[in-house]
Amino acid sequence: MATIQALIQALREYEASGRQFRAFVGFDGYEDKIQKVVEAKQGSEPIFFESIANFSKHLGGLAGRSGQIELLTQDTKLGGNAPIMANALGGLGFKNHCVGTLGFPEVAPVFRNMHPNCTTISIANPAETNALEFDDGKLIFSEVSTFEKLTWQYVREKANFVNLRHYIIESDVVAFVDWANLSHCNDIWEGILKDIIIPSGTGNQHFFFDLADPSKRPVEEIKRAFDLISTYQSHGKVTLGMNENEAHKIASALGFETDKVTLTDIGELILANLRVEQLLIHPTERSIVYHHQQIYEEKGRYITKPKILTGGGDNLNAGFCLGLVLGLDIALCMILGMATSGAYIQNGYSPEIQDLINYLEVWENE
Repeated sequence: MATIQALIQALREYEASGRQFRAFVGFDGYEDKIQKVVEAKQGSEPIFFESIANFSKHLGGLAGRSGQIELLTQDTKLGGNAPIMANALGGLGFKNHCVGTLGFPEVAPVFRNMHPNCTTISIANPAETNALEFDDGKLIFSEVSTFEKLTWQYVREKANFVNLRHYIIESDVVAFVDWANLSHCNDIWEGILKDIIIPSGTGNQHFFFDLADPSKRPVEEIKRAFDLISTYQSHGKVTLGMNENEAHKIASALGFETDKVTLTDIGELILANLRVEQLLIHPTERSIVYHHQQIYEEKGRYITKPKILTGGGDNLNAGFCLGLVLGLDIALCMILGMATSGAYIQNGYSPEIQDLINYLEVWENE
């Protein structure tokens, strides 16, 4: 595949150049327990539910009877869109600052081993998540009350406004993620616009937004988020990213009947409500980008036995952002995003450049 060869060459040139980009990511943070659900046992060996559908059927059979579900923890790790994306960016060569709920007054142990390129600034204790992983997806159960305190006034005080302003202005990529779980996120985004972005008058940065699943947020707040994202477009280049489920939920919240249209149509409906450089939608098997009235679509590589699923989207976002700052065309940005995600899912850790090259070479040979 000539396209993959071109990407491999671009990555080799980037690695040889010694270039180092800068990024800012905020504002969440979780302690994640990655768990499997036990369906049965053969002796002492567990047999896990392979699909969400089978597990759902089992749960339905417990209605009116109750029952115990056995979980087996595979790992306890850093979680949250911001820390995972920052960690992935670090592996891709970005010096970055990650501001979030990483432990207070001291950073919690799970966040202390982030990539050396990451500088963590914690403003509260982390949320907690149980991520139940299956071969066809994941179920995430979270306790997020710590986010209630995160207003713009709180963030600017705890993160030190002077430093925060410097981190953001000096970054090539500024990523704001997990809007859905941060109750006062619109307040934070508006505060950063008024107090940092507009006064600085930069205009060349890449802003990356990820709303996460907006199901529990009122439609008025979603529309306000879209207004703010569109305003950021006036001060840089904005990418809004989302997975397939989030795209359906956002379109439904905006009043569209998503069961009667294709995913490509859903993206166009969403774009009718905001102004951005590009909209990125990433189902599990491909990516779709809407860029300057054109639609691009690239297929991904299916991982049959994933080592980890939680964080795949955040790694995809990091890879896509690397493509943007390298000035690659949209198709290469999409493949780079999917390769970063695929390498993470396959290997169980965020890739560095040589890991990506190795992954792409295997992908090309397949």
